[in-house]
Amino acid sequence: MNNRALAVSIALVGVLLAVSCTYYGTTSRTAGDIARISVPYFSNKTSEPDVEIEITDQIILGIAKDNTLKVVDETEADASLEGTVMKYRNTPFTFSEGETQIQAEQYRLMIEIKVSLFSPSQNAYIYEDKLIRAHGDYYLETTADQNYENAIEEVYQDLVEGILAATVQDW
Repeated sequence: MNNRALAVSIALVGVLLAVSCTYYGTTSRTAGDIARISVPYFSNKTSEPDVEIEITDQIILGIAKDNTLKVVDETEADASLEGTVMKYRNTPFTFSEGETQIQAEQYRLMIEIKVSLFSPSQNAYIYEDKLIRAHGDYYLETTADQNYENAIEEVYQDLVEGILAATVQDW
């Protein structure tokens, strides 16, 4: 190989390295380079009163705890997370035979939300109408780890993880 071909090869390798390092170094972990997000209260399409308030509060806490995005007021936000509670079900899941009747032994709490992420600077949705479902099981006769409080906490955590998976990823 002559000196000119060697110099071209070295230059090409340098360009490829520079491009790959630049690409890696400038990619964001969030949709549309979002650093600050607002989370207005969700709407509620269920018959469960005020469930949207608790769910919204838990989502805000979960996003803040994750620490990838900063939860801020709408006027300061790069994007706004809009949501609706679509389903809230707390139904018997397993049964046992009692002395006189069949009784519910275990319940399943299931919540489904629909979320959209809006970018005010682009005046467009980054994603729209993503359905996120989560459930948690618990026993009526509480055990140390399978009670209602743990089941609802599991549901909230799964909802937050679903939102983060849609919002915080390699774009």
